[in-house]
Amino acid sequence: MRCGENIGVFRRPVLRGLRAALLVSVFFVPGASADSLTDALVKAYQSNPQLLSERANLRATDEEVSKAIALWRPRVTLSADYSKIQTEAKTDPATGFETKTEPWNADIVASQTVFAGGRILAQRRQADARVRAGRASLHAAEQGVFLDTVSSYMNVVRDESVLKLNEANIGLLKKQLEAAQARFEVGEITRTDVAQAEARLSAGVSSQTAAEASLKASRSAYERAVGEAAGTLETKPTIPPVPASEAEARELANALNPRIVGAREAEAASRYAIDLAVGAMLPTVSVQASYGRSGQERGRESIGDDTRVTATASMPIYQGGAEWASIRQAKEFNNKARLDAEDARRATDESVSNAWESYRAAKASSEANRNQVKAAEIAFEGVQQELEVGSRTTLDVLNQQQELLNARVALVRSERDEVVAGYALLSASGKLTAKELQLPVQLYDPVDNYDMQTWRPLGAATFGN
Repeated sequence: MRCGENIGVFRRPVLRGLRAALLVSVFFVPGASADSLTDALVKAYQSNPQLLSERANLRATDEEVSKAIALWRPRVTLSADYSKIQTEAKTDPATGFETKTEPWNADIVASQTVFAGGRILAQRRQADARVRAGRASLHAAEQGVFLDTVSSYMNVVRDESVLKLNEANIGLLKKQLEAAQARFEVGEITRTDVAQAEARLSAGVSSQTAAEASLKASRSAYERAVGEAAGTLETKPTIPPVPASEAEARELANALNPRIVGAREAEAASRYAIDLAVGAMLPTVSVQASYGRSGQERGRESIGDDTRVTATASMPIYQGGAEWASIRQAKEFNNKARLDAEDARRATDESVSNAWESYRAAKASSEANRNQVKAAEIAFEGVQQELEVGSRTTLDVLNQQQELLNARVALVRSERDEVVAGYALLSASGKLTAKELQLPVQLYDPVDNYDMQTWRPLGAATFGN
């Protein structure tokens, strides 16, 4: 009896210490200077090369409008030539002669297209449609960069938490092993119990190694998206307001989703391509004004002026059928674009539905996992108490400790999934932009470059990001 009493006296404080350590050691309080998800999104918006590249691509597309507008403007050409001519003619030694002349000529010609069969207007409208499609592509790139940033941010938060949970678990397993060895030495448990504790410790070390590798990969992805290494991150970012229902999300997506908007604008551009092809069969009218001066510097000097105004009209009659082939081709491209737009609409409806269900499932999973953690904590407390009175084994404690760890890891993962799913729903709805998120940045407005450059008649300078 005295030996049993001594064992009980030894066992109770050790087990109580282990229980208390497990219940409090897994919580992590972030520092006051932690970076928020908003900070990460701001950095990505300002420096992500994929987004900056898409902005440059859109500015290049704006110049298609400039080129179309240029067809309305007059064209002025200046040309000049100067020659030295030496002529020799010999019929016989007595009558041969030699002449030297230095004629010159200068012309300036201005031409203006008056009517081009509607081709200039069609090209302008087509270019504008392509610019609008380019803006939709920029919108899609912005949403993609933001969603990548959110995912990589939350992956770092998740993997850091999982690593801390595993580190805490290893610390507790070591204490469990020490306690098991001590109890084995006094004959309270068998070698089997010690081996079970050793096996769990080895499994815990393996899990920690895997968690470290996952965290390193997540940090690399974060640095690629944001442009700098992850520091201390806030672990509980808030989700912006999302659509209240799937129907509302579909309605928003139909108006804002860049895939739908881009497909519609591509279809509009293909319609104007038909007008452009038809215009090639219509007459062209142009006016040309020219002034020329010519002269002779050697021999008999002379200077002459030539001023002309010419109106020209041309009408293609037959070009081997190529013009008809171009019209048929443009019509089929338009058919394709219309079908692509319908496919984009259906694909967007599917993505909205999937995003909505993923968000609902993630929220439900987080709530269920929170309840699971609470229940697992109570169960672990109970198993520890039952071990103290001898109604539970070391394996029972180890199993319950593993269940509690699994529940906490599942909660960390589901909370990550809930945040990412919320932002994915915003992306599917077309609202994952700096403007909609109200980020504290100077917004990039593609209209500024369009207004600045499209009517600009001269200059090769480009402007900023």
